[in-house]
Amino acid sequence: MNESFIDKLKKRRIWRTFVAYPAASFVILQAVDFFISKYGLNPRALTFTLVLLCGGFVVALIWNWLHGEEGHQDFTKKEVGAYVIISLITLIAAVTISGKDITRDTALSNINVEKAYRLAVLPFNSAAGDASMDYLSEGIPENLINRLAQNTNFQLVSRASSFILDANLRNAAGVLEHLKANLMLTGKIDRVDKSLIVNCQLIDTETNTQIWGDKVAYTSDDILEIEEQMVTSLISTIPEKFKKQKAVSKSWSDIPEAQSHYMKGRALSYGSTAEETKLALDHFREAVKLDPNFVAAYVAIASEQQVQAMFATDTRADIFNEARLAVQTALNLDPNYGEAHTVDAMIKFYQDRDWEAAETAYKKAIQLDDNNATALIRYTFFLTTFRRYDEALEMAERAVVIDPISISSLHNLGWANLLAGNYPEAEKAFSDAIEIHPNWIWGYVKRGYSRIFQGKCDLVIEDYEKARQLIGDWGSELLESCLIYLLDQCNYQELEEKATRRYFERVNRYNYNDAIAMSFVYGSNENYEESIQWMQNAVDDETTAFYVFTLDYAYDDEILDDPRFKQMKRDLNLPQ
Repeated sequence: MNESFIDKLKKRRIWRTFVAYPAASFVILQAVDFFISKYGLNPRALTFTLVLLCGGFVVALIWNWLHGEEGHQDFTKKEVGAYVIISLITLIAAVTISGKDITRDTALSNINVEKAYRLAVLPFNSAAGDASMDYLSEGIPENLINRLAQNTNFQLVSRASSFILDANLRNAAGVLEHLKANLMLTGKIDRVDKSLIVNCQLIDTETNTQIWGDKVAYTSDDILEIEEQMVTSLISTIPEKFKKQKAVSKSWSDIPEAQSHYMKGRALSYGSTAEETKLALDHFREAVKLDPNFVAAYVAIASEQQVQAMFATDTRADIFNEARLAVQTALNLDPNYGEAHTVDAMIKFYQDRDWEAAETAYKKAIQLDDNNATALIRYTFFLTTFRRYDEALEMAERAVVIDPISISSLHNLGWANLLAGNYPEAEKAFSDAIEIHPNWIWGYVKRGYSRIFQGKCDLVIEDYEKARQLIGDWGSELLESCLIYLLDQCNYQELEEKATRRYFERVNRYNYNDAIAMSFVYGSNENYEESIQWMQNAVDDETTAFYVFTLDYAYDDEILDDPRFKQMKRDLNLPQ
């Protein structure tokens, strides 16, 4: 009786090949990848090994079929010949496939020189549990953004958007939809013994295909060398059209230890606590001690101090002076460093109140770097202060293109539309921001503003309640005063009276931090005399919130028509 094919399979135990061979192959591939990472071997060795293993699987199947039964089975010349032919074909295929320069060839064929490219650099993944590499997972990508901005003509998505993109959306489809970027740069950082392994890929998000990739292994923490190789490798791949020909400013230090301090400071500077701010400044100051020519570190000191000065009182002038000295040092070292002009403009605007000089600096910053979303956002705010709304909206929309999902850019667009009287557009911008950042308290407050002027008080109270829920018992004095304003404008009298009592239980003329907030609360309660007096207190305190004097929508006619209010605006050289 002839054996069936199934019986032969069982008898010769072919199943062992399908179980054991893939398991053994997986171990071999893991070992090859380990040696590539640890010793910096050519990554093509992995492709070479994979092709060999595919050929080996065919050999294993033939061998098992012919010799899988119990007892002895002789080797035939035909069998040996088959093994030789399969081995030769496999070896030729392995050499051909792994030896092909697919990185460059694929990139050149996939990059359309007639097309505009928008690139998002995402935070790198780092080894789980290794806290010492946390600052590298954002520090290296941020430095790559700066280097690519200085060396390529790609439009780059701001770190403010690419770094906050939800982890679940950090894929081709998510980046294309939410960041509107048709290229994304991703990476992974690992440590193997004393080696630092960085693996980068450039992905076309429209086709979800890799255009470029590189893997670098170093036995030291010389981040500069890693970044330099990554950028050089990528730049050498892309067509000439996408390469910048002129020399541009450098945003990094050639001293690795100084660069490391700068990156650690940048990671801390995005925090919100006083301790984090102090630590960030310590790192920046150490960076300039190690490298007195480190322009970006001076700008970081100035930027951090300028932000702190916005919330300071007695020490505000001293803080601004340190910021001014740092930014002037940066500009002396490199007058073409765009971010330095942005911070310089903010100091001239908020502290010096030198409007002409501030605008000149903002324009210079944008001219030097049209991908600078921060400069566009700050200049928008400047323009709204002087009621130049058409220009402000143009800047705000440009900022959203570069920085599409951050609170800063969407708030900026909403604010510009609000002041321009485009209330539906303002409501949409704030709603877009809230959809992405549902716990953004100010978003609900300012969306409430835009809804007041559309007669949507039923929705205003929803925004009030959501903001109140997120705040809890108490927020800042300014935030509480703005909530009182929402209630006042929609005639929720009982709620307004309750909120006002709560406010004055905590704040009085002997215990306050924000004179502007006091003015708003008195104005909402129609105590215009006190409101005017607190405005004068704010002017005397040299408030950095002087822009509120231009917010005509926030004041009743009794304030707007008061000669003292008009005089304060003249004293500040603000539009009447």
